[in-house]
Amino acid sequence: MTETTSSGQATGAGDTPVDDRKAWATTGLGFFGALAMTSCCILPLVLVSFGVTGVFIAQLGVLYQYRWITFALSAAFIGYGFYKAYRPTPAEACADGTCARPMNRSLMRSLLWLATAIVAVAMIFPYLAPYVLSY
Repeated sequence: MTETTSSGQATGAGDTPVDDRKAWATTGLGFFGALAMTSCCILPLVLVSFGVTGVFIAQLGVLYQYRWITFALSAAFIGYGFYKAYRPTPAEACADGTCARPMNRSLMRSLLWLATAIVAVAMIFPYLAPYVLSY
């Protein structure tokens, strides 16, 4: 079963432009969730290393207690983003030989892997910081 977009191209049943926007929105939310995870631990260290000082940097440590909430949200968004980025095109969508131009998912996949790496570093950083900073 195929649908036709406004430009006349046939799209698969699950690959409507709305689904593409949802996939990109989920990828963006996962990436921003990963950046939010760095706000308690890694961001203050980076800001101080660039010479930025102030009381607000010390106050970023208060966000440490919300680390598991931001982890859960970013993991959910990243997981759904991986589902949207790596799911195969349904066979019935291309049964009649007219498939839609596939969405370029390489940028989406790269952002998701980058967000996953940021989340992993943000989760293990508090445990590795004493060893890294003691040199």
